[in-house]
Amino acid sequence: MATYIKDNNGDPQCPINNNLDGLFFSCNTDFDTGMPPEHSPFGEKRLCIDAYEMLFADDHKMYFSDFYCFDHGKKTHYVTIVVTSLGTYADEFCQQHLGKNLNPTNNPFIFCCQVSNTVHVSCGVWVEILFTDDVDIRYLMQQELAYFEDCESTGYSKPNGLPKNTYCNLCNLIDESYTDSEESCYSDDYFEYPGYAYY
Repeated sequence: MATYIKDNNGDPQCPINNNLDGLFFSCNTDFDTGMPPEHSPFGEKRLCIDAYEMLFADDHKMYFSDFYCFDHGKKTHYVTIVVTSLGTYADEFCQQHLGKNLNPTNNPFIFCCQVSNTVHVSCGVWVEILFTDDVDIRYLMQQELAYFEDCESTGYSKPNGLPKNTYCNLCNLIDESYTDSEESCYSDDYFEYPGYAYY
């Protein structure tokens, strides 16, 4: 799979919009099973890739880039994490525009345990990965690190991406009306799961 330019999905001020090429993957799981959900917002065919091998290689770095929600009547918030290869244009861009990279073994969104080779993902937000390298699906499948599965499609998109909800008091930082008494959409719960990022 070849990378493509990041669109305007999410916060319109996000610095990676129209500046980085990448492939989007989701890492969230079903709360009851710990596996990818039965329904997918990305289509009827799902590619699952071993997340530990893909995201936590020694030459990969992770950066927080966006936090947003859509006006769908739900409280789901999304976090975009950019995964780069050390020394690439994408890595240099993220260092300049996104700041310090995330600790791969200790951050609030997705992290690995190097002792058990497991991946842990937050249950409080929908974690999306922008992977900035091409992905050789044939190689991964030969190494039994990836597979395809069928799923029900429930989502939609637009050619230039979906804009964020500008009325949310949680993910619009310039809105001074948010108070601590309002219900938070964030959770500190984590799920250990077999570790498949899916596309």
